[in-house]
Amino acid sequence: MQNLIEIEEGVYGVPLILAPSLERERKDFEEILLAAQRRLRNFAIQNDWTKHVKKSFMNHAEIYDDKNMFDRELLKLSGAEPSVKLPKTYSAALEQNKFISVSPELYGQNYPDGIEDKSFEKLITHEMAHRLHIRILNKNEDAMGPIWFFEGFAIYACGQFENYHPKMEFSEILEIIKNPNRGSYKKYSIVFRYFLQKTSIHELIEHAGDNDFLKWLQDIARR
Repeated sequence: MQNLIEIEEGVYGVPLILAPSLERERKDFEEILLAAQRRLRNFAIQNDWTKHVKKSFMNHAEIYDDKNMFDRELLKLSGAEPSVKLPKTYSAALEQNKFISVSPELYGQNYPDGIEDKSFEKLITHEMAHRLHIRILNKNEDAMGPIWFFEGFAIYACGQFENYHPKMEFSEILEIIKNPNRGSYKKYSIVFRYFLQKTSIHELIEHAGDNDFLKWLQDIARR
């Protein structure tokens, strides 16, 4: 595998392996990978986290045109049992410095809710945003908080669902933040933005791993 080439600070030319059917789109994918890195770098700069995006989040990338092949690689990278059945909507991951995803076409078929302007670019940024979150926490993944929060952070960082603004009562917000199971990413985007109106993203990250995070959120919601 060839070495990374730094195009500009925090943006790298990432070695890319494509399914044969996607080779004709290689240049487009290479540009999207660069754009995704710039998107996350801009977010980091806005929030004084520039130092955390100077080093590349990935050593190489691979894009599949077959969901089963993607699933097998993800299970292998994450150390899970090969027999584990992954949800249809699982479309990308960044594990062991390797980014993998299904093709934009498969992403659209398997997760139509995710399709918006620059949705594939945002998908890549989303996975890098999880790694940014971990760097901010000095590699303490246990401090990332509940599912809704760390997914909400990545959704916000990459700009997914920015134009999704349904009215949500606090009772529904409370139901979401109390639920330990994975839920709607669109709703996570609303909930995360709601709490950003109450406090800073830095303070949210600081408290997300606390045992009393839920109570703290309810307290700040009264502000």
